[in-house]
Amino acid sequence: MKVVFIIIFVFSYSFNVLACSCDVPKPAIEFYASDYVFEGEVISKMYAKDSLTYTVKFKVLKHYKFGDEPEFISYTFPAEGEFTGHFTSCDWSVDFGERWLVYSDLYKGKQSFSFYCSNSKPINQHYGIRKSEQKVLDNGNKLELENYRFINHEAKPVTDVDSILSAYNSKDLNLESKTFAPFWIDVDKEGNLTSVNLSPRENREMEVVDTIYGLNIRKNQYSKPRNEFESVALEIAKKVKKWDTYVFHGKQVRYRTFLTFILDENSKIVLYN
Repeated sequence: MKVVFIIIFVFSYSFNVLACSCDVPKPAIEFYASDYVFEGEVISKMYAKDSLTYTVKFKVLKHYKFGDEPEFISYTFPAEGEFTGHFTSCDWSVDFGERWLVYSDLYKGKQSFSFYCSNSKPINQHYGIRKSEQKVLDNGNKLELENYRFINHEAKPVTDVDSILSAYNSKDLNLESKTFAPFWIDVDKEGNLTSVNLSPRENREMEVVDTIYGLNIRKNQYSKPRNEFESVALEIAKKVKKWDTYVFHGKQVRYRTFLTFILDENSKIVLYN
């Protein structure tokens, strides 16, 4: 195997997290977004002369993403609090002799990884690779994002919703006040509405694409309107046929978003933001 050395210098915790509270991405998504995913052993840990940073060198034991290189990869991190005098509840470190699973990608032009907000972790009695994650690691190179539907809370309708609401509000609908109607909206890669239903009042079965990547979401199935307002709101939601497109990790994908109509104090139907 050709020996390749990569030295990465990181002088701030800023690439890790601004706070310890965060969502860890699904392993399949972090795998897809990473440049390197590997198991490696720390074969050296060297502190800088000023003791403010340290560099660890990994011997890569197993590459999971395409290719078998580099054989060695090094990262530089801020030193521990006993050296810098700066302690936080988010401190973490890498130590000599440890074995890690690393999801490594670019941050500000340099490779990096983190313990928090990541699936990167030491492999020991406290942390390990779950069977479900191992399935992802073994099959991650085959993942195609286009096969899945992703949640997109930021999507906006392209269709002029105000004009639709204006037409309905000009009618004497005699609807109950103080009510609302939430919807699940499914959109294709081109931004076209494919399905809209009232948010379910009970758990729905999963829309199973596969049993490997953990990216399945619940089916968007019909829920019967419980009152006249929900029936009218469903009519309106079905007329919102054009939506933003969604680019997820460089791929234009299908998605699910959410829409809610309410009846205001003037008995007018409005879009709830």
